[in-house]
Amino acid sequence: MKRRKALKQIGLGVTAGLALPTWLSSCEKDSPSPEINYDGVVGIIGAGAAGLIAADILISKGVKVKVFEAANRVGGRVCSLHRTDAPSDSLIMFPNNYPYSDFPFELGADRVNGSNSKWGEILKIRKVPLVDFRTLSADRYVIDNVVKNEAEALLHSDFVTAKNFKDNFSTFTGGAGLSVKQAATNAGVAAGMQGLINSWLGVPYGSSSERIGANALANGLSLIEHDGIELTLRNNPMQDTLLSVYSRVVPSIKFNTVVQSVNYTGDLIEITHSGGSETVNKLIVTVPVSILKAGDIAFSPGLPASKLTAMSRIGMEASMRVLIEFKRNFWGEDVAAIIGSAEGPMMLNAGVGRSTLNKALSITINGPKAEAFSVLTGDQVVESIIAEMDVWFGGDATENVRRSTLPGEENKLIYTIKDWTKDPFAKGGFSFPLTGGIPTDREALAAPVAGKLFFAGEATDTTGEFGTISGALKSGERAAFEVIDEIVE
Repeated sequence: MKRRKALKQIGLGVTAGLALPTWLSSCEKDSPSPEINYDGVVGIIGAGAAGLIAADILISKGVKVKVFEAANRVGGRVCSLHRTDAPSDSLIMFPNNYPYSDFPFELGADRVNGSNSKWGEILKIRKVPLVDFRTLSADRYVIDNVVKNEAEALLHSDFVTAKNFKDNFSTFTGGAGLSVKQAATNAGVAAGMQGLINSWLGVPYGSSSERIGANALANGLSLIEHDGIELTLRNNPMQDTLLSVYSRVVPSIKFNTVVQSVNYTGDLIEITHSGGSETVNKLIVTVPVSILKAGDIAFSPGLPASKLTAMSRIGMEASMRVLIEFKRNFWGEDVAAIIGSAEGPMMLNAGVGRSTLNKALSITINGPKAEAFSVLTGDQVVESIIAEMDVWFGGDATENVRRSTLPGEENKLIYTIKDWTKDPFAKGGFSFPLTGGIPTDREALAAPVAGKLFFAGEATDTTGEFGTISGALKSGERAAFEVIDEIVE
């Protein structure tokens, strides 16, 4: 068995939180040991999914790591709200009444994309209960301000055209400067169906269909190898599960440590952060692309022009998760999501297969609408969403939205909002290709620099899974083995 293969397979087994896999005994006796004799230290900026898996792989090889995390928790843009927990994050709008739903709310990543994806396989190995919610429910579509099931929607020829465009989008090849919306228009999708296109091919990929580059997105989707099955975690909060898988990394994390500059001029890399400064031998950078683009970390020497150019074609914009609980489910127990809304483009019926109550909607808003909502109060955001739902459901949203019963606060709306736009360590949701973006941009963003700097995080995923936990995990794994290759070869 080749050493490189052995190293990688052991890393996969250990990062799943298990003992070394049984296949190891099949290695030939003269196979070199996978452990690495290395006196240096590898620094990792960020304790999100990418940073955690990178640290775990390196630790499994005996490499010392230091993880610098700006926040006071692990997970990055994986962030869960436990039932009855009052969030400590001041950026979460949260009225005094606690959530009453009997399942954890996800304020960031909320689904497993692909049952056989990197994240899906890890959860399967650890026997985390999952829900294939789309076998229990189906989407509903907003057409002319009426919510229709698929059979009803397919009676509209314009819907059929829009759906065909969506279903075949991964094969799209067109002008490099086209947005998804422009590509849809050119394909004959009617103006009245553009809300559906935005919910299908805009919001789920980080922005809106009018800002996402069609060519680069289609190319990315064509690279995906997993089965496409969408799952939710039945009982476990996503953040807690991620922490459980990579719990042994925690002692190596310096929380509340904001990295301000990286000087990699000399043999050692000097890191200046909010708690002082220190040196490492190699450094993996896993911060969101928005942080790199904002210049929040000063690099000396500056990052290569190829990397800066790639970043200029990768966007990361305003993003918001709105959780609204109701006194009854009036939209349908068998509804997976409501697609095509102008105010809440992706409304997930979050309790399907997870809840005995099933009276909550998890609403994802990205791009221009999130920008507009970000300057409003929480009440104004929720009232805007409720008003649109009232049109569809004859006033049922206003009648059934949960309100406070606390003395002095009677009838105040109850909701939870996480505005990722205002999070100083995220500054948005997740990456997406801008118009004019090209498939090789992510490769350029991921490329190591000078054998010292290595880059991970969902924006650097080159397998089409950017914007997902699996994409982040795969990027962290890649960066860890790039470091290992640099050390041992």
